[in-house]
Amino acid sequence: MSETANLTIKLPLELKERIRTLAANNSISMSAEISARLAQSLDGESDDSEETTKVQQHKEHAAADVDNQHTQEITEEPFTSSEVKKLRALLNASGKKKTKKK
Repeated sequence: MSETANLTIKLPLELKERIRTLAANNSISMSAEISARLAQSLDGESDDSEETTKVQQHKEHAAADVDNQHTQEITEEPFTSSEVKKLRALLNASGKKKTKKK
């Protein structure tokens, strides 16, 4: 992994919002969007396929690294209608017990 450095810059709000929108459209962080665009600008956007590949790999890596805790979302099947009915019955029963105690 390459080394990184922090850099604080002042930008017009309109430019910041444009960068934010572009980054969101590319599903990458603002930092990755700025880095990729700056690299392209400094390279003169040449047809050098090696540099283009590096920028593309950086974008792909940044998109894959959005979740910096490296966790995966666990998806489960939705409840069936019979399961929903059972849950409602349990909730209604527990609600009635609480009101009786008061």
